[in-house]
Amino acid sequence: MKTIAAVSTPPAAGGIAMIRISGDEAIDIAARVFHPYHDTKITEMRGYTCVYGEVRQGDERLDDGILTVYRAPHSYTGEDVVEITCHGGIYLTKRVLRLLFEQGASPAEAGEFTRRAFMNGKLSLTQAESVMDIISADGAAALRQANLAREGILGKQMLEVSAGLIELLSAMTYWMDDAEEFPPELEPERVRKVIRGMHEKLSGLIENYENGRVLREGIRTVLLGLPNAGKSSVMNWLCGTDRSIVTEIAGTTRDIITEQVRVGDYTLQLSDTAGIRETENPIEAIGIEQVYRALNSADLILYVVDAQFGLTEGDLTILEKCSSTKRLILWNKTDTSESDPPQLDIPVLKCAAIHESGHEKLENALKELFGNLSPSTPVLLNERQRQLAIDADTYISTALKDLDSGAELDMIAVQLEFAVQKLREIEGGDVSEDVINGVFSRFCVGK
Repeated sequence: MKTIAAVSTPPAAGGIAMIRISGDEAIDIAARVFHPYHDTKITEMRGYTCVYGEVRQGDERLDDGILTVYRAPHSYTGEDVVEITCHGGIYLTKRVLRLLFEQGASPAEAGEFTRRAFMNGKLSLTQAESVMDIISADGAAALRQANLAREGILGKQMLEVSAGLIELLSAMTYWMDDAEEFPPELEPERVRKVIRGMHEKLSGLIENYENGRVLREGIRTVLLGLPNAGKSSVMNWLCGTDRSIVTEIAGTTRDIITEQVRVGDYTLQLSDTAGIRETENPIEAIGIEQVYRALNSADLILYVVDAQFGLTEGDLTILEKCSSTKRLILWNKTDTSESDPPQLDIPVLKCAAIHESGHEKLENALKELFGNLSPSTPVLLNERQRQLAIDADTYISTALKDLDSGAELDMIAVQLEFAVQKLREIEGGDVSEDVINGVFSRFCVGK
């Protein structure tokens, strides 16, 4: 397999940069470009050791830095790995990388270092997927979940389910092939209990999938309300800056403006939208049409009401159309009105967005709506994992139905074998090259 190299730090000027090399020739290639200041032979260095020296191209000194050696199989990729840390100039790092290519290294593809770690048995597929979730985590809860997957906790849960099914399958196979007496562990009620337990574990993971998506992507939130209710002021309050234009003229916001906002442990993908009303203005009408499209994928509606006018028939009509989505009414402009909101089955938060500071009240409201987003148990982190879990659970559910209908054990065993296969795919067993390519396509070069 070819030896690969890439810059593993962001492509921007900084204090330091790190160039990673992995493969059978990694140490030899590094030795041809990096020259220690002391009498150290890079080819004889032990793993997990460093040396200070300089990078040279012929007689030209490019930079000084640190070289670190990791010997196979005790490295991230499971191969010989060398990391050269130098000053973080954009031109400099490109020059060092080009020098490594000239000495025989090949450019690494996106995610190729982690892909090699997977192929060499250093990581399962769920652990490999968690690497990018760790990198992209934008809060403590998201990082905690990614680390649970990186530590293999999610994989252990999958193994527990598949191990229980395999044990049951082994007993079935033994009885069907050799046993003269029917073993007690295959009594229908015992089998039903085992299969139902596996079904409950998988169902719990599947049902909790949305928490994983919300942790990873944030709560897709749409600011909604009649024109001039104060949506743009709410947007600016939550963003902490003047992100949206605020005027007394109804219909000022025409396009959807989206920002990522942190509210305690929660991340909101917050979209300020055009006020909904009947209009003959074609540009405003397009903005209102975009609002309705945004509502189809929203996790939360922050519905802004002007406290001076209260809930109108128009407000109630719009809120009814959004009844299938979590809703929170922001009773806005309380600095100009002392009116109280009516009793509704929708939570209400009083505010004066133009004067508000801090997000404590909103965070408490989000806790009521979305619960704890920092679970101590892992969740499914992507659609690949979720779909395979659904497929496995479908086979398990079919096995339960077959058992209840009095089907033969060999029919039940077939369904359980299919379920085990799907669970193995979650961790990377027997997956196709296309699946592997799809997983690593979202990685950055250098990781």
